[in-house]
Amino acid sequence: MIRSYEKNSACRKTAKNGENFRNGTPIVPGVCHGQCLILAGDDALRNVKITRKKDVEREKRRLRQAVETVRASLAASAKSVKELLSEADENIFPMYEILLDDPTLQQKIQDFLNERFDLPSALALTSQAFQEELQDLSSKYLGERLQDIQDVLLRLMNAVRNPDEAAAVQPSDSTTPIVLVARELFPSQFLAAPLERVCGIVCTAGGATSHAAILARALRIPMLVDVPEIYDLVKPTDELLVDCRAGLCFLNPKESLLKEYQLALNISRRNRQIPRNAPLPAVDDLPATLDGTQVKLCGNITLFSELPALHSVGIRDIGLYRTEFMFMIRNSMPDEEIQCRVLKRLVEGTPDAEIVIRALDIGGDKPLSYVPWDEELNPSLGWRGLRFLLTNPEIAMHHLRAILRNCLSRNVKLMFPMVSDKSDLIRIKELVRNAQESLDADGLEYGTPSIGMMLEVPSAVLTLDTLLPEVDFVSIGTNDLVQYLFAVDRGNGRVTQWYQQCHPIVLRMLGKICKTVAKFPGKDLELCGELAGNPSALPALLGAGLRKLSMNPTAIPNIRDLIRKVRLNDCEELFQRVCEADTAEQVAEYLDDFAESMR
Repeated sequence: MIRSYEKNSACRKTAKNGENFRNGTPIVPGVCHGQCLILAGDDALRNVKITRKKDVEREKRRLRQAVETVRASLAASAKSVKELLSEADENIFPMYEILLDDPTLQQKIQDFLNERFDLPSALALTSQAFQEELQDLSSKYLGERLQDIQDVLLRLMNAVRNPDEAAAVQPSDSTTPIVLVARELFPSQFLAAPLERVCGIVCTAGGATSHAAILARALRIPMLVDVPEIYDLVKPTDELLVDCRAGLCFLNPKESLLKEYQLALNISRRNRQIPRNAPLPAVDDLPATLDGTQVKLCGNITLFSELPALHSVGIRDIGLYRTEFMFMIRNSMPDEEIQCRVLKRLVEGTPDAEIVIRALDIGGDKPLSYVPWDEELNPSLGWRGLRFLLTNPEIAMHHLRAILRNCLSRNVKLMFPMVSDKSDLIRIKELVRNAQESLDADGLEYGTPSIGMMLEVPSAVLTLDTLLPEVDFVSIGTNDLVQYLFAVDRGNGRVTQWYQQCHPIVLRMLGKICKTVAKFPGKDLELCGELAGNPSALPALLGAGLRKLSMNPTAIPNIRDLIRKVRLNDCEELFQRVCEADTAEQVAEYLDDFAESMR
């Protein structure tokens, strides 16, 4: 991975030509060029320097322009959501439009403007006023409306920060590509941007396994993180050229540099355009090694809109469907019918395919804004995944009912995250039975899916032989497993060097898991973490005994080609060597040597 000019002669030449550039960490591959759209973070309404202005009428004009900008943005977002994010569904927008014209909200903002506060200060003070009025009220409805109000105020703040996204220019009518710029991007912020125009993302923080990164991969949007000071450096009128091959972004690039990048920009643009109604290629999900060992390939998806990309590479089966995004991009809990509708579209869009639906996996790096979430010192070790479902039986009931109603096909499976011991499985299976009884009582059809577990907590790995009798299949989630194994917060950039997915300890553990599962005939085992799509690691994974891999659709063609170039006995020998290594650096050398021998 190229991380600086010093590692690339072409970049050194560009540096001498006076280009203003910043280094970063590439998360989603690709190259893009567009105008900056600066997204205010969730702290934008709290961290405002309260300022007064003499020209009250000017601030009121700014408010009117911001309102019209948000109105136009909502219209564009609704269109984008309908086309790209069935998990959201366009019905989430009417409340924002109503609040935008709400007399009480407008009057509060006007009152602060009349006191000579500037518009950003008035928005921040309005937010604070509503919080003080509503936060002590027990009404669930008013609590949800507070979140809606905060969202509208944040959208107005974004419009103030990006004045060139003017009301006179409807975002849906413009073809100007946009690069989102944020301190740290949250999934809900995608809905504040015209998605059909977003060509790239640049952030000062974030990680490869963050859910914003997963969403960016789903939409094939090049993403660069760990770019120092970029949020405070750029203005809405600026342009960014983002190179996620070299880990660079150029501020207001010169025409000569754009010409050098033109071919790469064209290729990246074509790669994002997957025809939705193109003829489907033949299914090619069982590539075999040179000595005939077949490996099953599946896709990890977050959005229904990823299906064309998955199908375009000859894969039909879904090894991991993440349900949390339909929750995370709303300001209130989606009811059972909304969840059922989203899942129905997924199941009907993949007839005869195997689909593994992961039950709601929130908490940690993805809390829900509308759920009272006390501050946790270690959220990754806190109220998340299965723990949230078990302590919220009413939420779990409607969620499980929605899933079961879409399990009429035997190809649909149900998987639970963050299982730590046998009691977790016993309790959640009891909730599944309760949901089935409830559906029986209501006379609604449902299925009885295979039950599986994510293997991502070390305690579950250590007691796997006692857990396997309770489940039909196991999916190894290396993203969290590595995090917990090394006590490393995978979203914390300061400890990234200790987050090592190809460490010998990780590989030894994978080998032990494969041996344990092999003792239980009929139990399916797959790997669905980011490691599954790592070309360097593939031979070691095969050598460990893994025969089913689920990954991001973009990684599949390369992995499939590599499977067909290796022999299983060579992979097994490699696995023995990497397991005997002491450090991740030694493993990397062995993997590099193996890759070199294949050329």
